[in-house]
Amino acid sequence: MATARRFGRSLAQQAFALSERFPDGKLSLVRGTLTWTCELAPTALSRMYLVRIRYRLGEHPKVTVVRPTLRTRLEEGLPHVYTGDLLCLYQNVDWTPAMSLAHTTVPWAAEWLMYYEIWLATGTWEGGGQWPPVGSSDCTPSGSRRGG
Repeated sequence: MATARRFGRSLAQQAFALSERFPDGKLSLVRGTLTWTCELAPTALSRMYLVRIRYRLGEHPKVTVVRPTLRTRLEEGLPHVYTGDLLCLYQNVDWTPAMSLAHTTVPWAAEWLMYYEIWLATGTWEGGGQWPPVGSSDCTPSGSRRGG
């Protein structure tokens, strides 16, 4: 009980909310880590993306796209990602452990994917925010909620 108070929602609470809102997702709770994968389509015209969220109490959620492999534009790298292609979704202050992954992180990932598709088509990142420093592996985001 002290852990839940200290870190906000428990892993079980996060897992329940994800399962309730996204019943097609796959969940595992192993050694204090919640791992959730689910297919998301950011818009009705978008392709499907298999997204993975890894979350440990006291840390920020780490979000990656499992498939398809995210493409880049010519010589450019992926926009708004950290080392390891972790999606940059929010500023530190925009997410706390008291929040539900199902109601914040998952919709933010879908929004990131929508802006990614626009970027692929136009070459312009329309999601706003600050880009993570090149080569940053610190997943303590410092950009805006809309794509880091």
